Amino acid sequence: MCYWREQPARTLVLPFLYRKGKVIVFWPLRPQRKSELHISIAGAGIAGLACAIALGQNGHSSTIFEQAARLETIGAGLQLGPNAVRVLKDLGVWESLEKHCCAPARIRICDANNGKQLSVLELGDSFAKKFGSPYRVAHRADLINALAQAVSGNDSINLVNNCRIAGLEPGERARLKTVSGDVHDSDLVIAADGFRSPLRSQIAPGNDPRLSGETMYRALAPASALPAGLDPDAVYLWLAPGAHVVHYLVSGGRRLNIVASVEQPADQSGWNNIASRDDLLTALPGAAIALRNVLSAPESWLAWAGVDLNPFTTWSASNCVLVGDAAHASLPYLAQGAAMALEDAACLAACLGAGDNVSRSIARYEAQRQPRTTRIIEESRRNARIYHMRGSMAQVRNLTLKSLPGSMQLQRLSWIYATHPYHDSPA
Repeated sequence: MCYWREQPARTLVLPFLYRKGKVIVFWPLRPQRKSELHISIAGAGIAGLACAIALGQNGHSSTIFEQAARLETIGAGLQLGPNAVRVLKDLGVWESLEKHCCAPARIRICDANNGKQLSVLELGDSFAKKFGSPYRVAHRADLINALAQAVSGNDSINLVNNCRIAGLEPGERARLKTVSGDVHDSDLVIAADGFRSPLRSQIAPGNDPRLSGETMYRALAPASALPAGLDPDAVYLWLAPGAHVVHYLVSGGRRLNIVASVEQPADQSGWNNIASRDDLLTALPGAAIALRNVLSAPESWLAWAGVDLNPFTTWSASNCVLVGDAAHASLPYLAQGAAMALEDAACLAACLGAGDNVSRSIARYEAQRQPRTTRIIEESRRNARIYHMRGSMAQVRNLTLKSLPGSMQLQRLSWIYATHPYHDSPA
């Protein structure tokens, strides 16, 4: 079979005329439709919405089941590296999202105690040329809205809100059950229900989230709250003993997004726990004046426990498969959580292709994605140790950052940014 990339929803069947065992002529008959799958997707976050869009591009229909009454547009800012931007372009949502993004010119790494800059990584035209796409930052709500807009305009996708999933049964037709007692059969079930995934315990039991021992804080403030003297065109990374802070502008430059990570046990179980500004300032007693001013700017803070997953290799059971944080949640210290969810969606859709054999397609998806996401988890943990160094180790780290050109530091990330981890999927 031939696969026309310009017409991804159709194949051509080519009859051949033989003479003495050799092909002498062929011509196309009428196009035949690909084997369309109907797919159930649990969760309407970044992974679930992106899966539906990518699968729709390959001619498959899907129903997304979301437990919330409406799509969740809360959350922190997102850093979108070139690998994430590439997928968003392929999904056809980049144009609607880009106008809400900010284009940081650089990343400034600073000592949180004395306020001095340790290094600067340039993200301008040379960066975009090197990696094929730009670096952008956005608020999670803007990305969700862009994906949801694409979903709402696609007749092959049905979004069902206020629907809580009770369980699933793999089989020739995968069966998804809701709390209300409804049963939905489909060719494939995709569990895109986050790092606390209830469906993971039925697909790959025993892989529970791991507490990292850190409390994460996030807040938004007006862009005008950025202290004078700080660069509005930069992503800031402040390194402190046992903690670090990241901040940058989002929402088209109107708001300042701030995220802090502190090595302290978290007693919160949710994502939106009310936090005290004083608690955060107390956890960073030696913070430089500029950083204290940043942390003092928001009127309120939210907190959650830092968690990830130990890498595991069983992402599927028959025709049920995990994607996104349900499969490989990582700490946010490489800023790749959203990007990995987007890549999963594109890779799974590419592996499914015409949908001729779901089991083999899932196996290809797992084989392609697991080495990359495992490395993301491991490197994120490594960054946590580096960011939070104390004493003499922190001094050595700072000297290293000062001595290494920013271009060399960015080169360490080329394995993330410069690759197309789903474009070479077998047909």
